[in-house]
Amino acid sequence: MSVLQVEARAGAKPAQLRRKGLLPMALVQRDHSTKLIQASESDLRKAMAHADGLGRLDIEIAGEKKPRKVMVKYIEKNFIRQEILCVTLVEVSADDIVKLDIPVHATNVPENFEGAGLSLMHPTDHIKVRGKMSAMPERIDVDLSHLEVGHHINASDVQLPEGIELLSSPDATLFSLQVLKAASLEPEVAAEPGEGEAEGEAVAAEEGESS
Repeated sequence: MSVLQVEARAGAKPAQLRRKGLLPMALVQRDHSTKLIQASESDLRKAMAHADGLGRLDIEIAGEKKPRKVMVKYIEKNFIRQEILCVTLVEVSADDIVKLDIPVHATNVPENFEGAGLSLMHPTDHIKVRGKMSAMPERIDVDLSHLEVGHHINASDVQLPEGIELLSSPDATLFSLQVLKAASLEPEVAAEPGEGEAEGEAVAAEEGESS
């Protein structure tokens, strides 16, 4: 894991920093105070590319002797220009007890289930867990090799690492294999042209005779 080099920030406005290729950042420290920092945008992108699935990385603040372990909490973007505007980091340690949303990933997916008229449903793609930062997995792998049609795998069925507690509903469905509804093969029967008119004329004729 690479170490992101950052500097303390003071005075310059965010727009001025971005024009210089620097990104305004905020670091939420362990005492809950916020330290304003800045870093090269290119360096930040490289560091984030090497961050793990939970956004954990190391930063080194100019003037400090040891790097700090942090997590990316929030990235503000301009989605039209695809620009990063600001980044918020949170300082963490291996012994911190945290609550996180962990992504759920399927493994050993049955082959050609679509060709067999089946659909793999994945209604819940993250589960919330609690535990030590050092024990937090980047993702939860779920083995689907034994998933049968009409059955489902719930959050309670997942084997979590030791020391990690499930906070999501145990009944939350992660995966299920369902039969696709077949489209009706019977064509719709349309009324023949003039059929409605003929019936209307016949009714009118009967009414005229009865009067």
